[in-house]
Amino acid sequence: MNIELDIKPIEKITSKPILKFKPIDLSAKNIIESYAKPWNMGCSDMSFANLFIWGVNGKMEYAEHNHVLYIKLDFEKVPTYLWAPIPKYGVNVDYREAVYIAIEYMKSIGVEPTLRSVWTPFKQKIQQCCPELYIQPTEMAWDYVYDRESLATLKGKKLHGKRNHINKFMSKYPDYVYKVLDDSMIEECIALYKDWSDQKEELSIELFDEKTSVMLALHHRKALNLTGGCIFVKGELVAFTLGERLSDDMQLIHIEKAKADVEGAYPMINQQYILHECQNVTFINREEDMGIEGMRKAKRSYQPIKMIEKYIVSTRDLTDKKGIWLN
Repeated sequence: MNIELDIKPIEKITSKPILKFKPIDLSAKNIIESYAKPWNMGCSDMSFANLFIWGVNGKMEYAEHNHVLYIKLDFEKVPTYLWAPIPKYGVNVDYREAVYIAIEYMKSIGVEPTLRSVWTPFKQKIQQCCPELYIQPTEMAWDYVYDRESLATLKGKKLHGKRNHINKFMSKYPDYVYKVLDDSMIEECIALYKDWSDQKEELSIELFDEKTSVMLALHHRKALNLTGGCIFVKGELVAFTLGERLSDDMQLIHIEKAKADVEGAYPMINQQYILHECQNVTFINREEDMGIEGMRKAKRSYQPIKMIEKYIVSTRDLTDKKGIWLN
């Protein structure tokens, strides 16, 4: 992606923050998708459903300025930050100015100016427009992308263990039933999630937020264009999942929960949803691992064919910084 450089002095770009952020509710869907969808990057962050369900209670907000969309994130234990500015696709915008408007906004609220989840096309634009900024990969935020046929068939030596789990499930529960998730199943899904979270040692803020997000996804799945699948054994719900068509050739999996005491329930709902609801796609995006070792191990075990890379952009070198800054 080539752009003409017209590098203005930093101090002349903006003298005061001009961004006015708004909550991400369903009324913002058309606006946000008009910016995000045309880029067609296959990135989970660009899904409006993700913004809506995880951005509840002001954790994510949006602003528009000069044909550029800004997304602000304000999560517990992490200083407020912004994503890379998202210009209207096909519109000629001053991207350097857009980047420094974001930086000046973060300075104005007293936080370290960082752009996170910076996707490759915007990383390249920043490298060209703002060569003085620092850019580092943040692997904990990279999306895992899989071949749809591989997840559907589980063929090959590397996926032998997954096939074994499914075979054990089918042997133990030959009367299992897969159903497309509908309104009649919502309360059962919520009850399954509650049972799952109750088994955790303590109810963390993250789990409380996730419960809210799961409920939002279930209750608003039609408005969010989500599809879901459920597995029942002898009439009891043992697993459910929710996803969406992120692009013409990619399905995005948002939520997947199963009863811990039902062996093979996770690989089974994974495969069955892909078989039934993802027939016409090439790729499956299962989002990032957030640096959680167990999640990283599980996602790598399905043999991703590529990663959607993301970066952090800062005004100073954060190479030696860990925790809230990097992996």
